Amino acid sequence: MADGSSLPPPPGRNQSKPSSARHVAFSETASAPSKVREHPYPVPDLDHERPKRIRPGCYACCAWCCLVFFAIVILALIIGFICVAIFHSYLPTIYIRRFNATSLNFTKNHNNIVLKGNVDFLVEFFNKNDKTELKYGAFKIKVTSAHIPLGITQFSQFTQGHKNTKSLNGTVRVNKSKIDKDDADQLKLDMKNRDMTLNLGMTGSVSFPIGGIPFNDIPIISNCDAKQREIDFGNKAKCDYKIIPI
Repeated sequence: MADGSSLPPPPGRNQSKPSSARHVAFSETASAPSKVREHPYPVPDLDHERPKRIRPGCYACCAWCCLVFFAIVILALIIGFICVAIFHSYLPTIYIRRFNATSLNFTKNHNNIVLKGNVDFLVEFFNKNDKTELKYGAFKIKVTSAHIPLGITQFSQFTQGHKNTKSLNGTVRVNKSKIDKDDADQLKLDMKNRDMTLNLGMTGSVSFPIGGIPFNDIPIISNCDAKQREIDFGNKAKCDYKIIPI
């Protein structure tokens, strides 16, 4: 029996303790990833990223700046209209008193329609100012009728006293070839029926003082349309004109 008590313990009991140690080590290793890891980059504070509110005073300042700007623009436009109205009050009244185109003749040259002859006209400048003298520069005049350019002539510079009418005679020598057939037929018909319309496009300048301040060489352009039938009855054709921006 003494020999039986010296026998080694059964294998199962001796291996239970090491297995318990290994189980504890596994459980500790498995529980390690459950710890919260710190982020490798700092998390931004979103409170500082929120847009700042614009103060109401900024809106009021912008509104006042816009109002001042538009007020300046409107004031400049009003001053401009007043200046144009003052200039127009000093400008003369221009009329076509009469014109004569009876010497115009149509011929054919190698199947082309040729227009030759003279066109005479009389233009009146009326200075309606009570005390202001007007000084005119040279006027360039383009003469057309029924879409046909008849020629170019000019008036030399002249001076006109207050409350005065100045009459200027003009003549255009016409020598046009290759006239459009439809335009030529229309002009022939207008001349036959005394319905011819003469157009004068005049470009020139005028000088005058306002309140003692001289305004020199103010460019103007005038457009005149005169019908033969109305001129025959003694009616004058009034010309429209405008001040050309300098």
